[in-house]
Amino acid sequence: MTALFLDFDGTLAPLQSRPDQVSLDGSVRRLLSALARSPRFRVWIISGRRQADVRARVGVPGIRYLGLHGWEGRGAALAEETQRCLRALWSRCSTSLEDVPGLWIEDKEHAFAVHYRDVAAPDVARARATVDGVLAPCSSRFRIENGKSVWEILPRELENKGTAVTRELAALPASVVAVYLGDDQTDEPAFAALHSGIAVRVGPGASQAQYRLGDVAQVATFLQRLRTEIA
Repeated sequence: MTALFLDFDGTLAPLQSRPDQVSLDGSVRRLLSALARSPRFRVWIISGRRQADVRARVGVPGIRYLGLHGWEGRGAALAEETQRCLRALWSRCSTSLEDVPGLWIEDKEHAFAVHYRDVAAPDVARARATVDGVLAPCSSRFRIENGKSVWEILPRELENKGTAVTRELAALPASVVAVYLGDDQTDEPAFAALHSGIAVRVGPGASQAQYRLGDVAQVATFLQRLRTEIA
């Protein structure tokens, strides 16, 4: 059996200026559906998005969807003090960054993301210094994940993708072959967790992954080969 772990944005679907503009191509959805139906595969999508969001965008039954880098989808809850601090950080960042042209903040309920794709370079540096300053007093409780043109502010209670993959694999037979595809820094902990699995980086950038695909189109080709040769 193959345990297939997939990131969503930048791996299954092309990145867009805003997350709500991202959509999954119908041909990729059909490939995922075929893999999910095969007894030779188990399929996960582990995303920084909310679980309900990524499930709605993919829309394939039989896939296990894990949101917020693997934390959302296992029934966990944030401590009350963490929730209170998170709201305070959101408020401070929103106020401190409101004058940065092109920047916007995404509320993920249990975390938030500062998007700077459309921000000029000098303003990016200023915005990051502001975010670091706001978070400094709470660094023991929160961390920053650096994504593609986004900084995610996450409670340390939220696991990373490596922890999620390790947890999911622990419930499977030792003979399972694990495969993980991802395109971002947030996928690196998952690559590191696959000591005997197959880690595939999508796109450029330094990585711990042993293998590389160029882009979303090559991911689709890879999934098609899995479907025809294994599933």
